[in-house]
Amino acid sequence: MLDEEAVATARALVDGVLEVDPDGEVTVERADGVVVVTFVHAGQPGERGPDFDAKVTLDEATGELVEILGS
Repeated sequence: MLDEEAVATARALVDGVLEVDPDGEVTVERADGVVVVTFVHAGQPGERGPDFDAKVTLDEATGELVEILGS
């Protein structure tokens, strides 16, 4: 699974479920057979709040959903 595919899959899974910034920063990390796509929270400097809007964990081989975390 390419990074672009992982991000597109993660966006589709959170669409209508969690609010993420469509133009916000997105990171992709791989470890132990999973891909973790993180939609970084875009807060104002000095603002207290979450580090991310959503984290989506996908199985690297199949692309199937493992877990969604929202803040």
